[in-house]
Amino acid sequence: MRDQSKMPLVERLDAHAKSCPISLHVPGHKSGAIYPDAWQKFLKWDVTEITGMDDLHHPEDVILEAEELLSECYGSKKSYFLVNGTSGGSLAVIMTILKRGDKVLVPRDAHKSILHGIELAGAEPIFLTSAINKEVGVASGVTPALLEETLHNHSEIKLCIFTYPSYYGTTFNIQKCIQIAHDFGTVVFVDEAHGAHFLTSSEFPKSAVELGADVVVQSAHKTLPALTMGSYLHVVNDLPIFDKLAYYLQVFQTSSPSYLIMASLDAARKYAATYTAADVEAFWKMRARWIKWLTKNKFDVILPDDPLKIIVRKTGYTGYELQTIFEESSYFPELADESQVLLILPLIKKGIDFTPISRIHSPVKKETAKKPHEMSTPCATGLALTYEEMYTRNTEFILLEEAVARVSAETISLYPPGIPAIIRGENITENHIRELKSISTRHYQGGEKLANNYIRVFR
Repeated sequence: MRDQSKMPLVERLDAHAKSCPISLHVPGHKSGAIYPDAWQKFLKWDVTEITGMDDLHHPEDVILEAEELLSECYGSKKSYFLVNGTSGGSLAVIMTILKRGDKVLVPRDAHKSILHGIELAGAEPIFLTSAINKEVGVASGVTPALLEETLHNHSEIKLCIFTYPSYYGTTFNIQKCIQIAHDFGTVVFVDEAHGAHFLTSSEFPKSAVELGADVVVQSAHKTLPALTMGSYLHVVNDLPIFDKLAYYLQVFQTSSPSYLIMASLDAARKYAATYTAADVEAFWKMRARWIKWLTKNKFDVILPDDPLKIIVRKTGYTGYELQTIFEESSYFPELADESQVLLILPLIKKGIDFTPISRIHSPVKKETAKKPHEMSTPCATGLALTYEEMYTRNTEFILLEEAVARVSAETISLYPPGIPAIIRGENITENHIRELKSISTRHYQGGEKLANNYIRVFR
């Protein structure tokens, strides 16, 4: 077992900075020499592939050592640093596994980057209706029964993709789903963007790495102390098809990777690998203080499967109204929806203080009847048009109200979390129209003219 307290890339960068080098290489700030003082120490680590700093796309020295420590920490066959986020890793995995015409099972609540990868591969997606977590009211994985039925009906499926956990910290029986998929001979890819911290305590859900997925991506920057865009990719089962993965990681990642991001990934791995029982105790005490504080402020608290997440509601308020109330007191939630706000706690260690310091005041509103969550009938569906057909079709904008039964020519996602409300190539239904009208006044991606009540459709 290697010494997980080491940070080879961090240590090499620190030693290089302390040697007072004269930068005659990119980047143009010259180790911070032409930046204000406040940035200089930080920018001394922002280097390029000079002697001694290794190369992300052909690692032989400190980056290789750092990735080997990462692999040993998570228990994978091989692990990679990702500097273009989990999205870049997802694109590389999908292009590695799928070729044009291959069929892939994907949950309807998949992140938009998954759909981008499937389109780039020219594969044929079969969407599984997501199961709904009734307590939280959000999509949360798929049922083993629907998965098995669909694999029986589509024996040529090459890849199964799962999202685990959900953005809100809910989980499902992914171990059973992985087993079913493997029984049918399909490769299993898990988007575990919100689960990089699971290995730190048995009180967190188990990681898909441990549960037998073939390949897993994680956003270290979401729940571990890594810089934004810093993620991990773990090859768990060393299948021959993954021989092409390193190539596609070069295709979908920058040729000028940030050493600051990579160093933060090295440090985040050490942080997770050296998490102790005392740190776990400190985390639970901190979490209890936040729950108590929220309760004292008259909020309703829902605790999903991932203890790092807290969902907050208040009678008579939408989540968007709660978000405004929190932000007026300088507390900034991760996201809001019609019913609630989501808070993400830090994975603190012993000695780190993260305590709420001020009250939140909100007037009491008259209780309003809450609409029951609409449950979708479990099913498997495909796109109305193939990607090849989409490339040759002209498009036009029409009013939302006139779009039922037309085929959407754009993907529109409420952001965050980036789960599409409508997918390019899908038949538009009344449910889609209702959801699009709901998100049209919120922050979303796609939907060029959605704010004006128009949607782009194929002619």
